Amino acid sequence: MPDPERLSRLVNELSSDPRYVSGQKRFPLAVSDGEAVAIAEALSEEFEEGVTQRAAQAARQGLSIHCHAGCTACCNVLVSCYLPESLRIAAFLNQPEQAEVKAAFLAAYPAWKQRAGSAPEQAMTAFASGQQATYDAIHLAHFRQALPCAFLADGRCSIYPVRPLGCRNAHALDTAEHCVADPPGGKPPQAVELIPVSRLLQRATQLFHAVHNAKSRERHGQKSVCVAVYELLTRPPRR
Repeated sequence: MPDPERLSRLVNELSSDPRYVSGQKRFPLAVSDGEAVAIAEALSEEFEEGVTQRAAQAARQGLSIHCHAGCTACCNVLVSCYLPESLRIAAFLNQPEQAEVKAAFLAAYPAWKQRAGSAPEQAMTAFASGQQATYDAIHLAHFRQALPCAFLADGRCSIYPVRPLGCRNAHALDTAEHCVADPPGGKPPQAVELIPVSRLLQRATQLFHAVHNAKSRERHGQKSVCVAVYELLTRPPRR
């Protein structure tokens, strides 16, 4: 278990200079895998509280969030993340009690990657070079394939407790009819806008990026969740 005082210091230091996020300045302190996972866990818990508040706000407005167990409409999206979140998922899957879940993912991944093709890598390249239009086009083309996430098993997310913030933030009001690549009338699903949640998502993403840069030479190395976790689970043991 990482030392809480050191974690607090790391977070404060990582947040102190925007150049740690952009990669223009190298972070001077070492960040261990365990510390990166702990930071991801803390931000995830904080974000989950915001999601609960968002649902309460929707209810007060007489709105209903459609998302529920068994609805997989958004699980065809090519979700990306930085290293802290992928490390957290890999750590979760490496727990002995998750052996079956890990095995199922490793078995499902090759077929998923074959269908996904080079889209995950192309999306990462477009993101790193700031080609937003290209990035969006790649995501849309992937979404149109209706290719379920490799972590989806029997209509359920097998890593639900440690799913990335991108998945936690996704929601739709009333119906999943518009949760498709080409929604009726070209209208995406309606969502609840709660400024504190949006700000928290932005802050968390920036901190994840700073931690990623502190641990990796790939400044903008955001990757598909499936690809990133597979690489972590199959990399050779460190000596």
